[in-house]
Amino acid sequence: MASASGSHGEFCTATHPNHCVERGPGRYLTAIYWIAGESDCRARPGSIGDRLGVEPASVTEMFVRLDDAGLVDYEKQRGVVPTDRGETVARELAWRQCAVRTFFAARLDAELDAGTAYRIGYTLPEQGVERLAELVGHRAESPCCGAGSDGDCFFGARS
Repeated sequence: MASASGSHGEFCTATHPNHCVERGPGRYLTAIYWIAGESDCRARPGSIGDRLGVEPASVTEMFVRLDDAGLVDYEKQRGVVPTDRGETVARELAWRQCAVRTFFAARLDAELDAGTAYRIGYTLPEQGVERLAELVGHRAESPCCGAGSDGDCFFGARS
C-alpha cells in the first residue's frame, strides 16, 4: 500500500486507490476535493477540520504530507488545492464513496454517513464498486448530483 509520501513525479495509474494513497490521507484528499470544488478556491484547515471532525492542526499536518506526495498544492495562510494527480485520485475516491452511498440509499433505503461510505468504497475492489454503481445505473464518468444530509454527494438515487 502506498502512503501519502511518494515523489512529485509519480502518477498513480492503479485500479485501486490504496495503490495511490492510504485510507486516512485519502479521506483528507477527498474532503479537499469536495470543498475546493464547491467553493472553486483553496480549502482551508478549518473547513476540512469541520468536515472531518478533526482539529485544524491535524489538517495542516496532513496538508504537508499530501503536498510532499504531490497530491495537493499547499500554501501556508492560503490553504490547499488538489494537483492534477491529487484530483484524479480524489475523484476516484469520491466516486467510490458516492457509488456506495447511492447503492445503500437506492437499493436498501438506508442512508450511510460519509465516513462509513468512504471506508467501504475504499476497501472494495474495483469490480465491487463498479457492480454497485451498475445496480443503481450510474457510470463512473457521471457527475455526482444531490447531497446527503452531511453535505457529501449522492448520485441521484433519491429522485
